[in-house]
Amino acid sequence: MNRTCKTALSLLLATSALTAASGVAVAEEGQFYFVPSIQRIDFDSGRGQDRETGFTLGAGYDFTNKLSGEINVFDMDLDGAPDDEIRHYRADLLYSFDNKIGSLTPFIAGGLGHSRLSQNEETVLDVAAGLKYQINDRVEWRTAVRKYLGMDESFHDYALETGFVFRLGAKPAPAAPAPEPVAAAPVDSDGDGVPDSRDACPDTPRTHRVDSRGCSIVLEEVARIDLTVQFDFDRSVVKPEYMAEIRALADFMKANTDVAAVLEGHTDSVGTEAYNQALSMRRVNAVRQVLIDQFGIAASRIRVEGHGETRPLASNDTAEGRARNRRVQSVISTTLQRYEQR
Repeated sequence: MNRTCKTALSLLLATSALTAASGVAVAEEGQFYFVPSIQRIDFDSGRGQDRETGFTLGAGYDFTNKLSGEINVFDMDLDGAPDDEIRHYRADLLYSFDNKIGSLTPFIAGGLGHSRLSQNEETVLDVAAGLKYQINDRVEWRTAVRKYLGMDESFHDYALETGFVFRLGAKPAPAAPAPEPVAAAPVDSDGDGVPDSRDACPDTPRTHRVDSRGCSIVLEEVARIDLTVQFDFDRSVVKPEYMAEIRALADFMKANTDVAAVLEGHTDSVGTEAYNQALSMRRVNAVRQVLIDQFGIAASRIRVEGHGETRPLASNDTAEGRARNRRVQSVISTTLQRYEQR
C-alpha cells in the first residue's frame, strides 16, 4: 500500500474518533441526494495491479441530520488485457460529527459491497473517513480515504475519493409551532387597573388614583387661617383696613362648612378690669356682626369670648405693647381630605 494513503487514512480516522459527539451536521432530515465522484484506488500488491482512477456514482437519503444511507457503483477499466476491469457495488451508512475543523465537517462511513475483478468475485467490507464542506443549501464537496477489505481473498485495497453531493428538492419545512392559548383579559369594569375579582371599591371615578384594593387614595392635610383685628384706644369700631382679613376668614368658613369660628376679644390694662372685660366683649361682637351682616356667616357658627386684659401679647408698660394688646383674634384649623388624582 502507498505510504501516503496509509498516513492520510490514519490521520482521518484519528480525527473522526476525537470529534465524535452529538450535534449539528450539514444534512437535513428527509432529503435524497446523488454523488458523482472520482476515485483513485491503490490495489493490494497481491492483485498484481497498480493504481487506477475511475468514476463512481452514488445515491443516498438523509435519515437524520447526522445519519445517511447511500449506495454506490463504479466500473473501472484496468491496465492489462482488454477485458480486465473491476465492477463494484456497495451500500454504506455515513455519520457526520458536529465538532468542525474550521469550516469542514468530519464524517465516517462503512458498509458492505460486492466486487468482480476480471473473473473473480468477492464480498467486500469498506470503511472510510473524510471531510466535507457545505457550498450552499443543496451542494457540498466531500473527500475521503476508504479501505476495501476482501472477505474471500483478504485483499486490502485503499482509495482516495472526492466528489460533490447534490441534494434534491427543498428542505422539509419545519412544523409550525402550535399557537399559544391567549388568556382572557380580567374584567375591570371601572377601569381603575384592579380587576373586579380583587376590587373592594367598585365604580371609583376614573380620575382617582387607587390602591391595591381598588379604593381611592385619600390624602389628608391641615388647613388653617389666622385673624387679628387691632382697635384704637377705648374703641370697638372695626376699622376698614381689616375687612380683607375678615373676608378671608368668611371665605374659609364657607369653603369648610363643618368648622366654627371662636373669636377672642382683648384689651390693654388701662382702666378697671370690669370695664376692660366689657370692652373686650364689645370688640369681639363687632367683628362677629361684620361676619354675619356683611359676609353671610350664620350666627350659630360663631362663638365669642371676652378676656379683657388677662391675656396680653406684649407688655402694657409701653404704648406699642398696649396697641398690640387691643385686639380680636381667631385661629381656625381643620383637616381636609382630598383624593389623589391620576
